[in-house]
Amino acid sequence: MAYSDFIQVKRLRGELLLSQKRNRWGCTLTTKELIFQKPHISYHLLLDDIIGIVPFRPKRRTRGEGWNDQWENPDLSSSTYKITASRLTIIRRNGAVRRGQTDLILPLNQRFLRYFQEHTDFTALPTDGLL
Repeated sequence: MAYSDFIQVKRLRGELLLSQKRNRWGCTLTTKELIFQKPHISYHLLLDDIIGIVPFRPKRRTRGEGWNDQWENPDLSSSTYKITASRLTIIRRNGAVRRGQTDLILPLNQRFLRYFQEHTDFTALPTDGLL
């Protein structure tokens, strides 16, 4: 098996709905869970643990703050969302950590959001003017 910067997902809960890999991130949606991957780290959320998903506009950093992140120049086909969950599992190469209620800021494209809305019990609300 070829080496990858992404941690291999060994088992998926539920039926696979959508899996996307783009440059430096990946996203997998099943009927029971959401897995978001960056190199060397994965975030696992059970859909039952997700409280809500809302659009999020990150603060722009000023030049010279010494901060460089891959979200600085996001994929133009994606928008940024804040997912609030009652539980989250963070998996790194050296082990897994479970966290209680937390927010996760992610780039999600419209295709992913459409699948999420079609295959979950979540209700989409208009967000015009929230950003």
